[in-house]
Amino acid sequence: MRAHRLISYASLCLMAVACASNTGPSKQVLIQGAWQAEFEGQAMTLNYGVEQVTVREFGISFPYEWVDDDHIRLNAMGQEVVSRVEFEGQDIMRQTTEGDTQEMRRVP
Repeated sequence: MRAHRLISYASLCLMAVACASNTGPSKQVLIQGAWQAEFEGQAMTLNYGVEQVTVREFGISFPYEWVDDDHIRLNAMGQEVVSRVEFEGQDIMRQTTEGDTQEMRRVP
């Protein structure tokens, strides 16, 4: 009986640790998809793939890469920009570049 309780207790502890360590999708996964943003008063849709972002309205694409867990480096026509990427849930993304923050919303 005592061994049964000990095994049950150990199983509960392992389940609690497994649930606590499940933090959800990474930023590298969350960024993928279409995002609506406004640049200088014009609405644009940015479609992020694994290594490339496409501006739907203009049909142009730029490569990007993850510098670390929080920053991406975008190469837009020879200009490199590093931005900090943060998420509020799964539908709002904020990118901060040189102190300027751009908020984007996920779109279908």
